[in-house]
Amino acid sequence: LVSLWIWSITAGFPFSTAFVADHAIWFAAVPVWMAALSPAYSPRATLSPARTIVRLLQGAAFLLGVYLLVYFYAPRQGLPRLMALYVIWEGLLLVFAWRLACAWFFSKAPFATRVLIVGTGDPGLAALTLLRDSDFRNSSVVALFDATGADRPAARDDRVDGIQVVSAPASLPDVARELDVNEIVLAHPGAHTSLFSGLVECQELGVEILTLPQLYEDLLHRVPVSHLESSWLFTSFVESVRAHDASLLAKRAVDLLGAAVGIVALIAVAPFVAFGIWIDTGRPILFRQLRTGRAGRQFVMLKFRTMVQDAERDTGPQWSLEGDRRITRVGRVLRKLRVDELPNLVNVLRGEMSLVGPRPERPELVADLARDIPFYRTRLIVRPGLTGWAQVNHPYGDSVADAVEKLEYDLYYLKHRSMLFDVQILLRTVGTVFRFEGR
Repeated sequence: LVSLWIWSITAGFPFSTAFVADHAIWFAAVPVWMAALSPAYSPRATLSPARTIVRLLQGAAFLLGVYLLVYFYAPRQGLPRLMALYVIWEGLLLVFAWRLACAWFFSKAPFATRVLIVGTGDPGLAALTLLRDSDFRNSSVVALFDATGADRPAARDDRVDGIQVVSAPASLPDVARELDVNEIVLAHPGAHTSLFSGLVECQELGVEILTLPQLYEDLLHRVPVSHLESSWLFTSFVESVRAHDASLLAKRAVDLLGAAVGIVALIAVAPFVAFGIWIDTGRPILFRQLRTGRAGRQFVMLKFRTMVQDAERDTGPQWSLEGDRRITRVGRVLRKLRVDELPNLVNVLRGEMSLVGPRPERPELVADLARDIPFYRTRLIVRPGLTGWAQVNHPYGDSVADAVEKLEYDLYYLKHRSMLFDVQILLRTVGTVFRFEGR
């Protein structure tokens, strides 16, 4: 609306209801801006002015490039130039001003959450570290509550990491009242009956109760694998997965439609990619490799070849490392743009993969990781994806620690998957491509 007003002034038109109605098509800029700014919606970007500026500039550059491309092919005098520039410029200024106002407003003391962490062992310290990160939320940890005294490491003056420790037999509801707590994080494995009764009483006082996995999911959009109890798999996880199973048919329809459209792009770029690979390192152009899919079924995944021929002849299966010398010159470019994965669309059409899902891994790595990482095989309950929540948040991994973090994102996706979530991931993937962050 501001852009239309400025345009009316510079073009000499009277700004009126009729003028706005005649140019209402420009209100389509709102969802377009939302799509272009999808990488800026993470908590770290939202609460950081520097990250917000970077994401805004990336979104604006992308929109400007697309509009210039459309403008070039449009009929002469068919599209205005100034209005598009006004929309992008005003979008930059207004969104940035809104972010600054929100960050300032919610950083004020009345909005700070006063948190009591129940548990002083490793889970409690993990919650403390997370809540101290101002990039995620405005909260203040007022104390740690040691329900048993058994899980607390050695501490001096009843403090852990600078935070007061209140121990049993103090009453949890009394502590919550005294410290004016409005949120409790339960980070105490194997909580006993008396503790549960105290938590119920705290709920009656209006105190919000969160478990450590819930806190991780809310702030990091991950599931903390190292802090889960075995019962989690058959309670919270199974119930959430069952609630989202009704979308499988719609998801498959979208996969077929998206793969069909993507195949057109594959046909368009395949000759150029094939020529580049052939000139660089010869044949073969396509790379075929066995991967593990849904329910552990194996399939042959197709990609454009980005490594030298017989790259693992002497070493066997291994991670691809940062700066891997086995990657060819053309292959490095293809990976940056993620063009090497376009042949995966054939696997999507076959039903072996989906557009969105966990990354398909090699059978040898799946066997090793399932042995070393709890809950790893749960990611096999859905089809692997061309892209996924783990891929856009943690693009590649070359160690077991990386595999654990990617599994945390995969489990979050499985719990919360929906068509809208898939669209968000696809938009984030587009941002990854234009930022050349593939590997």
